[in-house]
Amino acid sequence: MAMQFARLRSSFLLVLALSCLQGCAGFSSVVEGDTTVETTVDIGPMVKMMEEVDVLLVSDHTLPGHLNLSSGGANGKERLFIDPTLQSLNSKLVKRGLSTHILNVEDMVASKDIQNKGTFDAAYNQYDQILKSAVKHGVTIASIHYDADKILAENYGENKTYASAEEDGKKYSYIGGVQLILDERATSEASLALAGHIIHRDNILQQLNAVGFRIRPGYGDKVRFQNNLTLNIAGHSEGGAFLLEIAPQDQAVRLYGSPEKIVEAIETPMDSLADTLYAFRQGVH
Repeated sequence: MAMQFARLRSSFLLVLALSCLQGCAGFSSVVEGDTTVETTVDIGPMVKMMEEVDVLLVSDHTLPGHLNLSSGGANGKERLFIDPTLQSLNSKLVKRGLSTHILNVEDMVASKDIQNKGTFDAAYNQYDQILKSAVKHGVTIASIHYDADKILAENYGENKTYASAEEDGKKYSYIGGVQLILDERATSEASLALAGHIIHRDNILQQLNAVGFRIRPGYGDKVRFQNNLTLNIAGHSEGGAFLLEIAPQDQAVRLYGSPEKIVEAIETPMDSLADTLYAFRQGVH
């Protein structure tokens, strides 16, 4: 599901601690009040790596079992579906000769474990620095997600209606689906051009629909613009950036079962997406 959660930003003390930790792998954990903040990794090598990366694949969400400040995605388990999809897409890109990297938020802390707000803030602070480096170097940034399915109006809460429809005599406040998302606050010409290739020229959304996945109503042939923390940084890249919702997660499970079977089912559209990204990179550089 598109990352809409509010990452609560660090206090002054945490920012001060992070400034000490930056570039200091092996530095001991920092204690903020009664909370131990896990040691952050030295992101210097990853920042430097962005000079050579063609495509940065980002998972955005926290893992199941980690602190979930509305950051776990669909059912709090979206990473179980995102991760094998990213691995598959990554291998396709590498086979086409592109340099890639998969960015996960837990990789920003030495323990790879996010259990408190201090560690959460520290990890996403590091994560955002990698995104900014990728933008600086014109990397193409692909955020891959699975969407929520249908949410009944009575289960969605007040003032949270993004879309509504009635099906089978039931009213829904949210009907998720395949869609391509940009953030209009941060949309480079390259991001718009890449989105056009994905939607119109190469018909990636329609290919996912052919596998059986519902397209979000009204967005089969156009970009959906919404505020997004990752895209608000990544969307400026001269290499282009986008967020692709592969499928409504629960619908994908109903159709294919496991995340691995879902990845097998989307082999063809993911091959097409890899071709799109390869061709786009050839035009960018």
